[in-house]
Amino acid sequence: MRALKRIFTRLRNFATDRRGDERLREEMEQHLAMRTEENIRVGMNPEEAHRQARLKFGAVEAIRGDYAAEGSLPFLENLLADIRFALRVLRKSPAFTIVSVLTLTLAIGANVVVFGVLNGLVLHPLAVPEGNRIYQVQTKRSEAISISYANYADIRDRNSTFSSLAIFRLARIGIGVRGMAQPVWGYEVSGNYFPMLRIKPQLGRLLVPADDAKENGSQVAVLSYACWKVRFGGDPTIVGRTVSVNSHPYTVIGVAPEGFNGTERFIWPEVWVPIQNEAQIEGYQWLHQRGDSNAWVVGRLKPGTTPAQADADLARVAAGLARQYPDTDKNLSLRVAKPGLLGDALGTPIRLFLMGVMFLAGLVLLAACTNLGGLFAARTADRARELGIRIAIGSSRGRILRQLVTEAVILASAAGVAATVTAKLLLAGITQLPISAELPVQFAVQPKPEVYGFAVLLALATGLLFGIIPTRQVWRTDPNQVLKASDTSNLKHRRITLRDTLLALQIALCCLLVTASFVAVRGLQSTLRVRLGFRPEGVVLATMDVHLAGYSEATETVVERRLLAAVQAIPGVRDAAWSNTTPLSINQSNTSIWAPGTSDFRLASSKFSANFYKVSPGYFRVAETHLVAGRVFTDSDNAQSPRVAIVNQTFAMRLFGTANVVGQHLPRPGEQQEIVGVVEDGKYGTLTEDPTPAIFWPILQSPESDTVLLIRSDRPASDVVPLIRNAVAGVDSNLPLFTLQRWPDALAMVTFPARAAAIALGILGALAMMLSITGIFGLAAYTVTRRMRELGIRVALGAHHMQVLQAALGRIALLLGLGSVAGLLLGAVASRLLASIVYGASAYDPPVIIAAVTTMMLIGLVSAALPARRALAAHPAQLLRDE
Repeated sequence: MRALKRIFTRLRNFATDRRGDERLREEMEQHLAMRTEENIRVGMNPEEAHRQARLKFGAVEAIRGDYAAEGSLPFLENLLADIRFALRVLRKSPAFTIVSVLTLTLAIGANVVVFGVLNGLVLHPLAVPEGNRIYQVQTKRSEAISISYANYADIRDRNSTFSSLAIFRLARIGIGVRGMAQPVWGYEVSGNYFPMLRIKPQLGRLLVPADDAKENGSQVAVLSYACWKVRFGGDPTIVGRTVSVNSHPYTVIGVAPEGFNGTERFIWPEVWVPIQNEAQIEGYQWLHQRGDSNAWVVGRLKPGTTPAQADADLARVAAGLARQYPDTDKNLSLRVAKPGLLGDALGTPIRLFLMGVMFLAGLVLLAACTNLGGLFAARTADRARELGIRIAIGSSRGRILRQLVTEAVILASAAGVAATVTAKLLLAGITQLPISAELPVQFAVQPKPEVYGFAVLLALATGLLFGIIPTRQVWRTDPNQVLKASDTSNLKHRRITLRDTLLALQIALCCLLVTASFVAVRGLQSTLRVRLGFRPEGVVLATMDVHLAGYSEATETVVERRLLAAVQAIPGVRDAAWSNTTPLSINQSNTSIWAPGTSDFRLASSKFSANFYKVSPGYFRVAETHLVAGRVFTDSDNAQSPRVAIVNQTFAMRLFGTANVVGQHLPRPGEQQEIVGVVEDGKYGTLTEDPTPAIFWPILQSPESDTVLLIRSDRPASDVVPLIRNAVAGVDSNLPLFTLQRWPDALAMVTFPARAAAIALGILGALAMMLSITGIFGLAAYTVTRRMRELGIRVALGAHHMQVLQAALGRIALLLGLGSVAGLLLGAVASRLLASIVYGASAYDPPVIIAAVTTMMLIGLVSAALPARRALAAHPAQLLRDE
């Protein structure tokens, strides 16, 4: 109790500090007056009497400090005093303050933005109760994330580490709104999907296991919050209403909570339906096909279970399935992966890329700290006389260092606030960034509390980092030497100084970032120029599903022919075709390929798998895919004719060892297919993939409800798109168009990684260049200023211009060269990471090396231009006269 009372008293004294100081001052003045009067009475004159009184009384400031320490809170008072003094010092140096705050704002802001994206997509658990226990089940191959429904059911029933396991699949769905079918993306989910995630509804109820007990047994749907608000106007009576889902009546049973989008962070579905209704939703049945792996599995681990334990348990389950179903699961291997980014298919490259960008952003911040550290060191050297005087009159070196750190923390704090506001705006812009017109993709990276906490810690750490750089200077300051020496007499130069080391480090970091940005830009150029196996320029894609308008398998080809005729009649349309999908789209499928002559059609006996496409006659002409050998499909390749196929060159080489395969036959379960043509290789899944086998089948021999119209036109897309929309509506106004866009725009998703890398690294490289220019300029200007008298003497002794420049800037040129070489070597190492994201990225590319070297030379020339001009303008007579 006594200690609390003492603290309260000190707080009260601190709050009334001015009145306490006034009372203390009055008491000390009265005491001095009394002593002075006594000295006068003993015969001293007034001046001597006052001087002796003060000497006997002691140091006034020390007494005042002791009094303050006893009666108040010395730490808080000293801190406030340091802050007030720091603000006064910074206010007297506006240029230094503004440059420092802007530099740190850019550096801290870049780190906060990257951390915000990293946190939103990777680090932050899923926004569900105990989201850190949710894991995705996939095969051990990072690209194979899909699992068949039959295998899912066995894994669900046989595992011992998941408390609940659910399956879901992304599907196109036509939902009836105000009497018209609108295309949306939705999830087909198992009945335990929502209970496993422990999500509570916004309205009504969510799906439960009873809704998914049997095929097409429960025609119910859950709407997303956005779908309910936008498409149904937030109607509070939506629960219980019947809506059309793919031309089937479905009852809306509930609305998901606001902000919930499932277990994938960047896919935002609008409706959830039972997965047992997949025949109604997709038009064909695959639930009982154990080899049809096309859905994703997520589950909640039991409390206390680790991912390693889950992996071991899944290995046991996979071994049992392999023994029981050797035809389909002989090579089955299972493990868990972090959810949210399609398991490891996208998760691993995205994590690596974001971690790499975070590392490079940290290097930008380190470069900013070294830049400001050098400026602080130079500023401290210029304040040597002030520091010497303060030490001489009794100030401790620790107090001076604390004052310098306070100045640095104030600058970093101001920059941190500005950086946080800027980062919040940029993250909001990224969240609204349109990524793909084909998929409901949205990067929800709005800053969360941990992002703000990261910004605060980063600002404090930054202030401390470059604030303590002058520590050695403060500790080595000798007040006697400082007070005796003149400002310009010290011409001693050590071989390596702190400022030299900081500048070399900064240049190396700058060169690394510049090299990485040029690698990314060069990779983007390669991405945009890579041979795709088709020419998307000049083609418009119209994507739809004719089943959504009520067409059956028997009538879908008829309506597709009518659509083709309607778009071909548009003025300016050169050619048109249709297919079930296109290369590099999200809708990719593969099939097993067996060796010629085989009769064993188990998956384990297949040679390889190939991407397959079903295309109409004219497809290769519209896509401008080069035919290497044989012929293309014609109208005679229909359901009544023998089965035929066209393969690409990689397919032919892998199966037959030669590209001359026209006339060869492919064994398929129940049939033989003749190869009638060979086309050039292309890109089918990703731009960074190795040559991949692909096979094309006539869509007239195996019709598909998924329809992509490819329209090649000589007219601008802006003119053709409205005409295509009207042509489709003229055939059937109930046909919902999923997408209607230029083919190059449809490839935005596959080029997004390269574009994002080029933009992100380009920005970081630009920041690094700016920091290097200011850092080199600052050190060069400081060096020239400190050595002007020496340079003047050299000129007076007959030194030539090159000798003067070498004396003034030779060391900086050497640091620039050494730092650039180190940065190029580091850039070569960093490019290995970029190669997994950006097609054709390499730091060994001659244009990259030339561009990086040229950029560093330009940085050096721009930075040192003004200091060099000042050095050459040294006038010995004027300098010696000023001295």
